[in-house]
Amino acid sequence: MWRSRRALAGTVALTTLAAVGLAVPSSAVQPPGKPGAIGVGDKVWPELGNGGYDVLDQRLDLRFQKGLAAYTATTTLTGRATQYLSSFNLDLLGPTVTGVRVNGVPATWKSTPQGELVITPARAVRKHLRFVVRVDVRNKLPEASEKDPFPPGLQRYNGWIQTVNQPSGARRILAVSDHPAQKAPATFSVTAPSQLNSIANGKLISVRKSGDATTRVFRESRKIATELMQFGVGPFTVLHRTGPHGLPLRYAVPTAQLKEIEPQLISFDQSVRFLEKRLGRFPGAEAGSYVSALGGELETQGLTLMSADAMTKEGFENNGTAGVVLHEVSHEWFGNSVSPRRWADVWLNEGHAVFYTNVWSATQHGWSVAKSMRNSYEEYGNKLLVNGPIAKPDPSTWKGESATLRPYASAAYEGGALTLYALQQTVGAKTFEAIERAWVRRYANSTAGTEDFIALASKIAHQDLGPLLRSWLYGKTLPAMPGHPDWKAGPA
Repeated sequence: MWRSRRALAGTVALTTLAAVGLAVPSSAVQPPGKPGAIGVGDKVWPELGNGGYDVLDQRLDLRFQKGLAAYTATTTLTGRATQYLSSFNLDLLGPTVTGVRVNGVPATWKSTPQGELVITPARAVRKHLRFVVRVDVRNKLPEASEKDPFPPGLQRYNGWIQTVNQPSGARRILAVSDHPAQKAPATFSVTAPSQLNSIANGKLISVRKSGDATTRVFRESRKIATELMQFGVGPFTVLHRTGPHGLPLRYAVPTAQLKEIEPQLISFDQSVRFLEKRLGRFPGAEAGSYVSALGGELETQGLTLMSADAMTKEGFENNGTAGVVLHEVSHEWFGNSVSPRRWADVWLNEGHAVFYTNVWSATQHGWSVAKSMRNSYEEYGNKLLVNGPIAKPDPSTWKGESATLRPYASAAYEGGALTLYALQQTVGAKTFEAIERAWVRRYANSTAGTEDFIALASKIAHQDLGPLLRSWLYGKTLPAMPGHPDWKAGPA
C-alpha cells in the first residue's frame, strides 16, 4: 500500500500509461529489461515461437496485387510481456520488412537468416504490460512449379492462392509467433481483385469493395495456431449448409466444378456426426472446406483444405477421399482445439486422426480395427522409430528437404495410432472412450502435451498408465501389443 500522496500520484501516472498500452519507463519501476528468447524452448523446432511474451490476439491483413504475383501484408499482434523486455522477436523468413511500430511508435528491427525478426521498441515494455506491435511486409509470390508444387506458406497457381503452413510456413508469409503454444484468436483480412473470391478461417464479418479490389474480413474467435491458418483466393463459389444441431457448414468450391463436387460435400456432415458420437460436440463454431484447384489436404481450422480433383465423384471413389475427410475433420478435436504444447506432442494430433480413420473404415467396409493395427504393427513395426521415439523425435535425424517437415513422420501417425490402440486394449473400449471425451473437453481451445495425456488417462482409468504409455511413447522399440501376444513388430 502506498503511504503518501506523492507515491499515490506516481501510481496513478503509471497506471494511466499502462491503460493506454504504453511502456512504462524502466527507471520508474525496475531495472532495465533484457531481450526475449528466440523460441519457446521446443527441442524439435528451437527457433519457432518466441519468449518473453504471450500472444493475446492478432490481426493479419493480406493485400494481393492484380495477377496475384505479389502482395503486401500487415501483422498487428497484441501481446502481454512475461518479463521486462528491452527487445523481442517475431518469426519471419523471406518477406521484406517495410515498417515496424510498437504501441504506435516506430521501432528498430533486424532480420536474421534463421527467420528471426528482432524488434527493439523505443521504450522497453514492462512485465505484465499489454503491448501492440505492427509489422508491415511485402513479398513476391512465384508460380508453383512441378519441381516444387507445394512450397511452404502461400502457394500460387493459375489464378489460385492457398496456404500450407504446417509446420512452419506462416513465418514465410508475414510476421507471426509461429508455434502452437502461442495460439490466439485472430482476425483475417484478405484484399484481392474483385473478379476473384477470397476466404479465410473464421466467420465472415465484413465485405468492402474499393475500386477493382474487394476486402473480406473474417474473425476466428477461438484460439488458432499459425500452422492452421488459411488464406484462399480464386474463382470459387461459397456454399452454406447446416450440419448436426444447426452447425454452420461452409464450402468454397471451384465454380467451374461446382455441380461435380457438391454431392461429395455431404462427407463433411457425415464425418462430424460420426466423430460427435465418440467425442462429444464439435469444438468449433463452424466447419467446412476450402476445395482448392491446387491440391493437397490439410486440417486448416474450421476450413479443411481439400483437393478439387479428390472431391470429384471419380476422385472420391479412386482415392478413398471419404476417409481423408474423416481424418482431417478429426483434427478439429485433436490438433485444432487441443493443440500440441511442443512439437514432440504431435502424435496426439496424427495418432488420433489415424486411429479414428481406422474406426471409420471398419464401420464402412466391415473389416476390424484390429486387422488394420496388426498390419501396421507387423509391416512397419520398429521402422516407425527411424526418427526417434514416438513422443521424443530427434531433429538431427531429419536431413535435406525432409527437415522442413519435422516432426511429421510415420511415428506420429501409425505409431501414435498403435499407442492409442494399446491403451484401448488395456483399459477396455468404454474407459477408452471416457478418456477421449475427457481429453477433448478438459483441454478444449488450449494446448496440452504427452504427460498431460498420461495423467488424465490414469485418472479416468483409476490406474497408473504411465509405465504402459511411456514404454510406447519414449521407447526405442515397440513394446508387445496388449491382448495380442502373437503379434510381432517388424524390424527397424
